[in-house]
Amino acid sequence: MDSISLETKIRTKFGKKLRSLRKNGTLPLHVYGPGMESISLQSETNKVVKVLQEAGRTSPVKIIEESGKEHTTLVRNVDQHPATGELQHVDFMRVDENKAIEVEVPVVLIGEAPGIRGGAGTVTQSIYSLSVLSKPFSVPNEIQADVSVLVDLEASIKRGDLKLPDGVELVGDPETSVAWIQPPRVVEEPTVAEGEEGAEGEEGAEGAK
Repeated sequence: MDSISLETKIRTKFGKKLRSLRKNGTLPLHVYGPGMESISLQSETNKVVKVLQEAGRTSPVKIIEESGKEHTTLVRNVDQHPATGELQHVDFMRVDENKAIEVEVPVVLIGEAPGIRGGAGTVTQSIYSLSVLSKPFSVPNEIQADVSVLVDLEASIKRGDLKLPDGVELVGDPETSVAWIQPPRVVEEPTVAEGEEGAEGEEGAEGAK
């Protein structure tokens, strides 16, 4: 995996002064983790955006300080303005490259489900991410679930069925369903009771006299 890096500077502005920092194209950052004191940093907003696009929540990011000191991190929190969606702040969590960590990895459905042919139903996905244990540089960007095994309404894909890369271990119940075929909803037409139908007929006849 190619290393993703972000050059940063020590941040000296806090609180209300962060607004002017953002207006000048600089984003406040925070790095924390075991074995270190949390540090307040900053970097050019356009560079941070590019890193977020490349790394997502699963790929390690090398945070590089002005002094040359590096921290291997994962993106942990991204704050955005509630109205404009503009980035406000990003938190990075430092991790040990040689120790497994628990990470949420997106689950993506691929393929076609034979069981939905002819309008027999639709594929329903209930789990969109999977908790796994993995070393930082071995975390997959996504985990694929092949729906071609969904041949009928009785079939389903469970967490334990998903194929994980070497060195990646599932966390949680393997029997939890990820996807299955949901049968089409049947809309029942309202039925008229026999007595009511006769009464309506008689009223209509009387009105015609």
